[in-house]
Amino acid sequence: LHVRSRRQRQMCIRDRYNCTIHLSYFDIQGDTLYNFIEEARTLAMKHIVKANQIKETEIANDQKNVYGVIYDFEGETATNLQFFLTDNSNHFIRGAMYYNLVPQPDSLEPVTSYIKADLHHFIESFSWR
Repeated sequence: LHVRSRRQRQMCIRDRYNCTIHLSYFDIQGDTLYNFIEEARTLAMKHIVKANQIKETEIANDQKNVYGVIYDFEGETATNLQFFLTDNSNHFIRGAMYYNLVPQPDSLEPVTSYIKADLHHFIESFSWR
């Protein structure tokens, strides 16, 4: 975990498939949630040029107070999945999956599916402390 400031923390997870998961946490006190959501959306939409499709899935778990969006990319994009999660008042986390190599969707598909399934599980089971 890399602490950039009192209000932001970052973590990168690298795996044996030459893939990196970037996670950034922000304390949103004093900032508007709208700005964080728009920044996450803007970063995701930068890949629209190379993506064949971007599937957006809304997350709304009232029981765990977890809300957000998953951006699932298809095509020769630098990223295969991005997401953000928030409690709409204090916490905001943004995640992005990147391969550290030239995108080749056909040959990477088995690994991509495996990692995406893990990330979806992470997102679905996420809760705030």
